[in-house]
Amino acid sequence: MKFKFFFVGKIPSKANYKKISHRRINGEIKPFIINNPEVLRAQNEALWQLHIQKIDYGLENFPIKKPVKISLTFYLKGRVKQRDIDNAEKFVGDILEKGGVLKRDSLIYRKELVEKRIGIKGLEEIIAVEIEELPPQTVEEMERGRPDFPKELINFLKKLKVEIPDES
Repeated sequence: MKFKFFFVGKIPSKANYKKISHRRINGEIKPFIINNPEVLRAQNEALWQLHIQKIDYGLENFPIKKPVKISLTFYLKGRVKQRDIDNAEKFVGDILEKGGVLKRDSLIYRKELVEKRIGIKGLEEIIAVEIEELPPQTVEEMERGRPDFPKELINFLKKLKVEIPDES
């Protein structure tokens, strides 16, 4: 089954999850970590948007308990070239788990596409997420414990003098 979800609004990077603050304890100022209120706001907004979209698909389809492949498209306003989308990807995985779309975000076995599109005018940040369950045959190939290493990797491992258990 295939699903398409959208998040509208500023998505924080994982790096901004925690904030260091200070308080006075017995006359000394000590640092402590708090959850960043902006991140909590973004999470709550994303969870609400996700819930609306899950209702359209039918709540009985969730959480997905099988391995999936996902594609992410980040639509960014203006000229936000410096936006670090690899950290924002982690936010999406966390929200898919917290929002009950995926049983665990470790079920993301493959990322087909991750792209950034900039220069969108008049809109906030938008993230499009496509999720598709992987066929059992593909999952079996990925989990069989004997990866098909490319010849170049085998040659590189030999140069590093790394023992290769089964070269056949």
